Amino acid sequence: MRVELLFADGDPAAMPARQALAEVLGEDAFETPIQLIAVGSPEDASMLDMRGSPTIRIDGLDIVPGWDGPIGLVQRDYGDGPVPPKALIRAAVERARGWGHGRPRRPERDPG
Repeated sequence: MRVELLFADGDPAAMPARQALAEVLGEDAFETPIQLIAVGSPEDASMLDMRGSPTIRIDGLDIVPGWDGPIGLVQRDYGDGPVPPKALIRAAVERARGWGHGRPRRPERDPG
């Protein structure tokens, strides 16, 4: 699985987004590196098809299914602000791994 975090140079949301991404990826036993891509110009954003900062892509797909926001360095809004919620990241990871959306990530164990 290829994981990319694209962000505008100096974006204060980049490192909190990276932290949320790392925490979600660390929930499972998979070792998944995060490719950090600092984008410094509108031309680079266009070349990379970066749709706001920060943008997370898994296997080339934005974590928001069908996201078609404007290409550029503008700060992205994930609904509650510029840092994507872990639930959104988790759903994208599950889709990429082929896990059914809405099913438990791991079998639940009966405590009794």
